[in-house]
Amino acid sequence: MKSITLTPKRYSKIPIEAEVITPDNFTGKTLEGIKALKVYIGNGVHNLEEFFDVDGESAEVPREQVIVVNGDAAHIKYIGREMTSGEVEIQGNAGMHTGSMMSGGRLTVRGNVDDWAGAEMKGGLLKIQGDAKDLLGSAYRGSSEGLTGGCIVVNGDIGSEAGSFMRRGMIVVRGNSGSYTGLQLNGGVIFVFGRLGKRAGALAKGNGGFITCFGSIREILPTYIFETTYTPTFMMLYLRELSENLGIDEATQFIGTPLKRYRGDMAVGGNAEILLA
Repeated sequence: MKSITLTPKRYSKIPIEAEVITPDNFTGKTLEGIKALKVYIGNGVHNLEEFFDVDGESAEVPREQVIVVNGDAAHIKYIGREMTSGEVEIQGNAGMHTGSMMSGGRLTVRGNVDDWAGAEMKGGLLKIQGDAKDLLGSAYRGSSEGLTGGCIVVNGDIGSEAGSFMRRGMIVVRGNSGSYTGLQLNGGVIFVFGRLGKRAGALAKGNGGFITCFGSIREILPTYIFETTYTPTFMMLYLRELSENLGIDEATQFIGTPLKRYRGDMAVGGNAEILLA
């Protein structure tokens, strides 16, 4: 693996749109070529080197490329957008649309992340050590598909409408979730280890998708029908995967825990499940 380090030079009140910061765009280029990549601020086009110090060595193929953003990037949008492989590590906060539409690779944010992180993600792993704001792993307005693959792990809390229009993939939240988690869920799985927010699973149709909460819940929609309390075998497999592959150590303590199963959203004839420990 070869590494390129980007150090932000200064904070900008106007967000910098830097979707070029991906292993796919850096590989095979010289340092001068990377510095000349274009970023956008307002209606202006600038070279990457105007906002970042660039150091390191580029790889020949994306899977061998590591990019380290050495500092706070809360004002930088679209980092990791559409990346297919390799690694990106942000050693601070990150701006809007981080990891959006990524289809492979690993993206790690050591701090918090703004709205639309992992939006319409197709694959790969997005790990957020802090909190995530609204619309994590969601569909963009007017789109019918949100997360269609990959995995998002958030160590802290998340905002509203996470996983909206989700079809496949996995979202794991170790903290609390905001309102409308899994809005119009149409597949995929969501795990919340803290408090599940209001109106979870609203308008969800299901197609094998479910939301599991191992903490508390503020309310459950009246359009979800209680069916049974049981201990599903498949949950043991999920919890072991969360512990062994994603480092969610607390997952194993819930192996064998009975779950209340609710089915809905009956308002749309849905067949999604909400499982409550």
